[in-house]
Order: sequence, then structure tokens, then C-alpha cells
Amino acid sequence: MNVDKVENMLSQLIRMVGTLQSDVKTLQSDVKSIRAEQQEMKKEQQEMKKEQQEVKKEQQEMKQEQQEMKRIQQEMQSKGEERHKEIVKQLKSYQIDQDFIWEKTARNEREINNIKCKLG
Repeated sequence: MNVDKVENMLSQLIRMVGTLQSDVKTLQSDVKSIRAEQQEMKKEQQEMKKEQQEVKKEQQEMKQEQQEMKRIQQEMQSKGEERHKEIVKQLKSYQIDQDFIWEKTARNEREINNIKCKLG
């Protein structure tokens, strides 16, 4: 009977070892798939970082372009203001000239009228 017990125990141990080996293989397979997933996630993360850097670079370029556009706009506005001042100055000069011409014309008309009165 001792032999039967020993055989039963050995049989149970063999089954247990077989089950453990199967479990170990399953775990190894699971670990491999997890590592593969981790590597894929790392790769995706690196790609995302690269894309993020590209977006940041594009944002910087856009900011530089925007600053350049603002600078150009300010220059144009400044030139526009200068031209406006120049035109207003010219118009004032024309107004002064016109006033002088009207005054001179009126004076000439009076003198002509006085001459006509003296002659006629």
C-alpha cells in the first residue's frame, strides 16, 4: 500500500508540475505580449513627441510671421500717418494761397473800380 500511496503522490506531483509548466508557458506568453505592447506604446509615444515638437515648431514660425506682419502693419500705418500729415499740410498751404488770391483779387477789383470812377 505504501507503493500505491507513493505512486499516487508521484502522479499528483507530475500533474501539478505539468500544470505549473503550462501556467509558466502561459505567463511567459503573457509577458511577451505585454512587452510587445509596451514597445508599441513607447514607439507611439515617441511619434507623438515628434509630432508635438513639429507643432511647436510650426507655432513658433507662425508667431514669427505674425510679429513680422505686425511690424509691417505698423510701418504702413506710420507711413500712412506721415502721408496724411503731408497732405493736410499741402491743403493748408493751398487754402492760404487761395485766401491770398481772393484778397488780392478783391483789392484789384476795388482799385479798378476806383480808377473807373476817376476816369469816368
